[in-house]
Amino acid sequence: MWLSGQQKRPADEGEGQTGIVTMSGGETAVLLDRERRGLQLYSPGGYTWTPKVGQRVLVIQGRGEIPCVVGALQGSIPDRVGIQAKSLALSGETASIAVQESATVQGDEIHLDGQVYVKDETLEELIIRVVFGVVGGMR
Repeated sequence: MWLSGQQKRPADEGEGQTGIVTMSGGETAVLLDRERRGLQLYSPGGYTWTPKVGQRVLVIQGRGEIPCVVGALQGSIPDRVGIQAKSLALSGETASIAVQESATVQGDEIHLDGQVYVKDETLEELIIRVVFGVVGGMR
């Protein structure tokens, strides 16, 4: 029957395939039809990432070219993500950065526009409370 011959065939050279990362960090390897090592990672400009071992990724290969990793299945968490740019803007109704363990902000200058809160207390309230605590302790 015509439908029985329409099963998905393995990807030929020059097509995309998904595979599982077997090595990450210094050298990236992905298990496709066989393990491919030394794959380069591609991403949008300024964005760098390191896939996690066991993560499902998309690998493409142009005809006659070396295969490269171009993305990961959404919802999977990579080992590392970095963003480098001369300028970075987050915009929208809300923008948040959540960190489970620790966070560091570095720079020559840090400008905060708007109300700043420290654990549900405005920065001004926190400063007044600390100053009154220090002055009250001097008596």
